[in-house]
Amino acid sequence: MAASSLRRQFDLLRQPGGFRLLFFATLASGIGTWLAAIALTINIYDLTGSASWVSGLLIADFLPTVAIGLFFGSLVDRLQRKRLMIGADLLRLAVFAVLPFTSSATAIVVLAGVTGIANGFFRPAVYAGLPNLVDDAELSYASSLFQSADNVTWGIGPLIGGALVGISGPHLAYWVNAVTFGISALMLSQIPSRALQSAQALSRGHFNDLADGFRAVMRSPALLAVLVAWSIAMFGNAAINVSEVVLATVTFNAGAFGFGVLAAAAGIAIPTA
Repeated sequence: MAASSLRRQFDLLRQPGGFRLLFFATLASGIGTWLAAIALTINIYDLTGSASWVSGLLIADFLPTVAIGLFFGSLVDRLQRKRLMIGADLLRLAVFAVLPFTSSATAIVVLAGVTGIANGFFRPAVYAGLPNLVDDAELSYASSLFQSADNVTWGIGPLIGGALVGISGPHLAYWVNAVTFGISALMLSQIPSRALQSAQALSRGHFNDLADGFRAVMRSPALLAVLVAWSIAMFGNAAINVSEVVLATVTFNAGAFGFGVLAAAAGIAIPTA
């Protein structure tokens, strides 16, 4: 059964077209995102020596993604997904082209917040566009492949980021990261807009749609259980993330690469779907 699933997933990748382009664009973007998380964390900790600043950085980087998913995710269905994804990539490219010239901790946190906003729109647009690129019978295999790629980028990105920062400091990592977003935008530009867009989404207005979503979760014991359990797990994970850079660089004296290895281990340990 597992071999059959893998074969069908790789069959999807062998077929030229929008799905393959979206997959590799997302892969490049995902590696860049995790590479950036390592470089930004090391940079802000070296500048300030403060775990509080690291906490502020991670909040700025990841909280917008959560907030956009919760409160603005339905907007993705009413916007052109191709433009949204390319715009997010180009915005992130611009941020990481500016970061090598930035030496202020405050400016770094603000720029991390900008990338967090771009991440928050990019990911929902990817998963909203995915069902339009494959047949219904292949959708579960396509979704599983994308989830597996997410976990792979979580394992690879921190290793690359840690190695680059260890070799040459965060600036080289920022430039490489900018390139990954440029590659992603270039691949996405080759997908026809109509291939990512379904029929016009039905809507009762943004706030009504938002209320409908919250009611659906509250009325479903399964969805509510997942929401509560996942939220608790993420709070715990966030506490670990803040302490990892201190543990790796100070307690173990393992440097930037050691921090990358520590962060990558979390991604490798998560089973792929």
